[in-house]
Amino acid sequence: MSHYSNNKLTAWVIGIFLLLPFGQSLSARQTTRKDSPILPAPPAIVQTAEHLPTEQLTFPDSVALSVPETAEHSVASLVAYMKQHLKTEEQLARAIYTWVSRNIQYNVYITYTPKYEEIDEKKEIQKILSERKGVCQQYTLLFKAMLQEAGIDAHTINGYNRQNGVLLPDPHQWCAARVNGNWYMFDPTWGAGFVEDYKFVPSPNYRYYKQLSDSLLKTHMPFDPMFQFRERPLTYEEFDTGTFDEQKPMPVFYWRDSLELYARQDTLQQLTRALQRMQTNGKGNDLVRYTLELTKQNIRVAEIQQVLTAYNTAMNLLGEAADGINLFIQYRNKAFIPKKNDNDIQLMVDMPESMITRADSCINSIRSVPDRYRKQMLELREQIMEVATTIYKHKLFLRQYFKLPEKKRKDLFKQTK
Repeated sequence: MSHYSNNKLTAWVIGIFLLLPFGQSLSARQTTRKDSPILPAPPAIVQTAEHLPTEQLTFPDSVALSVPETAEHSVASLVAYMKQHLKTEEQLARAIYTWVSRNIQYNVYITYTPKYEEIDEKKEIQKILSERKGVCQQYTLLFKAMLQEAGIDAHTINGYNRQNGVLLPDPHQWCAARVNGNWYMFDPTWGAGFVEDYKFVPSPNYRYYKQLSDSLLKTHMPFDPMFQFRERPLTYEEFDTGTFDEQKPMPVFYWRDSLELYARQDTLQQLTRALQRMQTNGKGNDLVRYTLELTKQNIRVAEIQQVLTAYNTAMNLLGEAADGINLFIQYRNKAFIPKKNDNDIQLMVDMPESMITRADSCINSIRSVPDRYRKQMLELREQIMEVATTIYKHKLFLRQYFKLPEKKRKDLFKQTK
């Protein structure tokens, strides 16, 4: 029986790059131009209370600022240290926000670069902890990972911003987290500081900590309306213009039900439903239209990835089933010597049967197969049927074998040779 090598898809993941709030002397677009002069990197953040001129440090903040260097090399060790001193979700969320916003330096000089590889979140997080710099993606990824490690439900939100009545030209990422049963918004990137004259200025603040959705909607607009956490989501036009009519009759959007379903869906289902919600949320600007096209592209990638995952899983199960039934055949050829009890003999056929059934289910779960994989899929189906038929024949043999008295069972091997 021939086996195909596993097919792996290298997904096209486009890194969405976003900027911090900016000083008046420099626009967001200017900071990202490829012809920007290369200037010295901004200085590291100094963790002192001087960076909180309008807010007093709380006990969770002091815990975050006292994390020893030995505990800063992984998400698990960071959160474990905090949990030694903090007990409530409120305290942990505050400490995590403080640590991320004060320990990650905004990388002013990073530019938009498409990535033709799957992002390994664990490796990316280790890189962030090692380099201590990044843009909104890195702030958000680390913040969400730490929240989840602390047992707090959290989601990454992709969207765009309006500041001082003007739409910023680049997309952005922030977080939603459920703290003590209620959903709040967190933007550790904007909570870290700002960019001015091509330099990152550390200015830790809590203006973007634990915000209600309606409050953050003044400046942050999710691409997916579900993440507005509103029964009457704002349309893109309403956010862009800052004018909307709450009395305008609109169907109720049950975002809680949608969010619960979202948590149970696979990537393809999440992307498909998000696209549907975005398409029904009014006319979008250039960033919205770009995101719609990107989502469509990611859906195509996810569809292919789903096919290849099912194919590889089915191939592995097929190989295990074939190996298992071959062991039974060898044992049968020896007339069941050395002797085993009936249950163990039956298991030698039941296990391969279970695996081949799962392999068949994997293949049948594929709704649409791209033309370039159709031939391989057909051949795999034939191999599954071949092994399934072999298993069934030996299963029938065992039924007959177990019906016979102990003294007559040896004769059955002579009859079936």
